[in-house]
Amino acid sequence: MTPYPTATSSMAGPTFSMPPEVAPTPDMYVIIYNRTAQFVQTTEAFAFDLTAPPLLIDFTVEPKMITREVQAKSDYMDRKYKTYKQNFPSEDAWFKVTVWDRGSGAIVAENGFGKLYSADTHKQIYVGRSGDYQIELSGNDVKVHVLMRAGGV
Repeated sequence: MTPYPTATSSMAGPTFSMPPEVAPTPDMYVIIYNRTAQFVQTTEAFAFDLTAPPLLIDFTVEPKMITREVQAKSDYMDRKYKTYKQNFPSEDAWFKVTVWDRGSGAIVAENGFGKLYSADTHKQIYVGRSGDYQIELSGNDVKVHVLMRAGGV
């Protein structure tokens, strides 16, 4: 009888090493406002003297959602009436950010959600020049997170 060759384990197991440490990138801007709030027929305004541009205003809107049930007849197979649920933002949900020049009263920048603005829920406003500004936040039937940053490195 001839013996079968047996395998010998001469392979070394894998070696693991830690990835090199990477220092976190510092934010180039100073946070001047960072808040989540409910807006129900609400307006907030405050003054800000922008000496180190730019001013970045990011906002994310969560509108009040409405659920409706609709009866519709299927044009497929059994052709019976069925009840369907539809979810969509309330027609009363809107939000607007307006940046005014306090000296002239002119609108420097403006953007929002609903009404005259698109239904995009995340937007940004950019103001690139120095000035004494009034920033107005107004809205209805929305929960909004607003982050304002100013100044470059």
